[in-house]
Amino acid sequence: MNTKMNKLAVAMGALVMAGGAMAQSTATESTAVTNAKVIKPITIAKNLSLEFGNVVAGSGTVIIAPAGGRTDSSAALTPGGQKGTVRAATFDVTGEAASTYSITLPATAVTLRDSATTPNTMTATAFTVAAGTTGSVTGMVGTLAAGAAVLNVGATLNVAALQTPGAYTGTYSVTVAYN
Repeated sequence: MNTKMNKLAVAMGALVMAGGAMAQSTATESTAVTNAKVIKPITIAKNLSLEFGNVVAGSGTVIIAPAGGRTDSSAALTPGGQKGTVRAATFDVTGEAASTYSITLPATAVTLRDSATTPNTMTATAFTVAAGTTGSVTGMVGTLAAGAAVLNVGATLNVAALQTPGAYTGTYSVTVAYN
């Protein structure tokens, strides 16, 4: 009987210890740090407007390259020494240094209108971009060197054979956003 009592006592003790182990709390606590960095917002501002200069009416195109310079598809469009102001547009981009950003140019034709009651029109197409004096551009991605960049934008002006003489104006948007 003693042996039975000892076995029963050992079994009861094991049960009590197991029950106590299940009821014991094993929660622990640790701390961690949370971080955030606020960066400068990216901005773009027009510095100089895109200027195609003077064009003689005639079917063809006038191309202003982002790096500057004008190419006429026909000598008939060139007004000799009367070219007027010819230049690519320039935009100043600012933001967080060494950041990359995407550049969005007009994807569709931009209409230029004269001041007539019923406006005459021309279109500008094939907008292109290149780095100006600071930053860099690869395709449609720019990099902010020291937090600033200059973008040069060129385009192609489409001139009709019987284009009505006059001063034509249009607007377009260039958008930048952090990658």
